[in-house]
Amino acid sequence: MQKNNIQSVIASVRESLNLTVENEKDHLRRGRVERNFTTALAQKISEKVNIHDMRVDPFYNRHLNASKRLDGRIIELDIAVHTRGTDENNLVAIELETTNAPTRDDVWKIEGLTSHLDGYEYKLGLYLVVGIEERAGEILVEEWYEGGKLRTS
Repeated sequence: MQKNNIQSVIASVRESLNLTVENEKDHLRRGRVERNFTTALAQKISEKVNIHDMRVDPFYNRHLNASKRLDGRIIELDIAVHTRGTDENNLVAIELETTNAPTRDDVWKIEGLTSHLDGYEYKLGLYLVVGIEERAGEILVEEWYEGGKLRTS
């Protein structure tokens, strides 16, 4: 993927994130709401990423006609931006937490899904932590991955 396309995708996801945080801040004040926030974020990304045949699926665990596996383990991705039924257009893999004390227990998925491991090769990965309660809506962690590694720019 060309650098300007990558920057465009990142900008679209960030804009979606900011809108979702604004819309869901009251909900975030109530505590851990990861599944609700994930669904709302997926909807906003879907509105912004307007690429032919692309889908934005929350809680996605499919790979072709089977379960998604990574390093021999069945996994579920919080949000997949992709074309269903093929690995040709795996655009963004997103793992997120709504918490003030992130565990980082799903970063390995982002690293693996953006590398050559198991053939997924998502162009980008995002590990995201959004604060709750007194830190509601703060973006505590936003790490972008490419090629199995943290992006530096």
